Amino acid sequence: MCGIGGAWGPEAARLVLAMEPWLLHRGHEGVGYAYLRNGELKLGRPPEDAEAAVIHTRYSTTGPYQQALQPVLAKHRDMELALVFNGTIVNYRRLDPKAKFDGEALAKALAREVWELGLEQGVASVYAKLVGAASLIALTHEGILTVRDVRGIRPLAVKQHGGSFAAASETVALDGGLELAPGTAVFYGRRIATWKVAEEPAQRLCALEYVYFAHFASELGGKSVYAVRRELGRALAEAEEVADAIDVVTYVPETARVIAEAYASALGKPLVEAVVKSRFAGRIFISPPHARSPATAFKVLRGHVEGRGVALVDDSLIRGTNIRAVVKMLREVGAREVHVRIASPPVKWPCFFGMDFQTRRELAAYARSVEAVRHLVGADTLAYLPLDKFRQILGGAVCYACFTGEYPVAIDVEETERELARAPPSRRLAETGL
Repeated sequence: MCGIGGAWGPEAARLVLAMEPWLLHRGHEGVGYAYLRNGELKLGRPPEDAEAAVIHTRYSTTGPYQQALQPVLAKHRDMELALVFNGTIVNYRRLDPKAKFDGEALAKALAREVWELGLEQGVASVYAKLVGAASLIALTHEGILTVRDVRGIRPLAVKQHGGSFAAASETVALDGGLELAPGTAVFYGRRIATWKVAEEPAQRLCALEYVYFAHFASELGGKSVYAVRRELGRALAEAEEVADAIDVVTYVPETARVIAEAYASALGKPLVEAVVKSRFAGRIFISPPHARSPATAFKVLRGHVEGRGVALVDDSLIRGTNIRAVVKMLREVGAREVHVRIASPPVKWPCFFGMDFQTRRELAAYARSVEAVRHLVGADTLAYLPLDKFRQILGGAVCYACFTGEYPVAIDVEETERELARAPPSRRLAETGL
């Protein structure tokens, strides 16, 4: 998962620079820019007079951690481009055997195919070959290309700003805008064109975009992310079985706040800011393994929980690292009971479409019962939102693969895990000890 953005026109530099703080929630391992000025494509922060620019905020799924690997400059004969993309390409070595990571392979393949086949056919040819998910923005000498992933797994929106055109992963980075339909390509510049990249398969927007990744001020799939999270919180409350044991509700900052507010309101319980997170810690889940340190990111306020039954709400439970640490902290300051409530079903399967949990062994719920996970995180009780209720709220045009193991494309999980394990040591996930 990453944040991408781009713009073409007289306001391009200003628009792209303004996107950065509204894309960092999607990735903060590195921020990269490229721009077009005086007929040259260059990497770096765009100057005011840039004709066009792109930005990438990195959450790594391939390639080494903590480096700004995008934008990628690629050239094939006279076709030169600077590419940023959001997603994961499982078979990127088949696009370019010499590529070090999927973004490089995608950029090289796109430059080559567009040179050989033309813009529309070249883009279609690349997407016909890749396995995974990819929404991209590519800056060329002639214009800026935006392509939404053919199944819509990864989001992308566009907006006109007077004489400029802008695109970004989320509407919040554009102050509105129009979500591109899955498989839609838009080219804006010295000519303007819109076309479909492929025969339209069923849309499968990532469920975790709604639950965790997207900013709550964005719209996805025509829905307000804020409103979806409120529904998830109310549904959690409707399923609550030990309400009498709960004195106060708190949450793991920050994504779960909207969910916890709705849950507490529905139960008629006070919501307390018992768990405090350093504003400088970033999003722990999307940090590299060695930087995932909940012990240094969180503190708990004793006065809110001492002697009380606490409902601890979170959006999802994937590795269990944060929840386990926060439960321990709550007990250490005197919480009488800790009841963990998760606003999504158990995550049991790897993601190969843009998330950095690509093996089953790192998932707390894989091959474990709810009771086993409860014991693992140290809670008095643990409850997930049931899958049927989750589906009812999010809808049918959503990818639920990490919960069900039913992927939007045919994929061999064991083979894909082995393929991704061929990454260099700096890429491989450390054992979590779960």
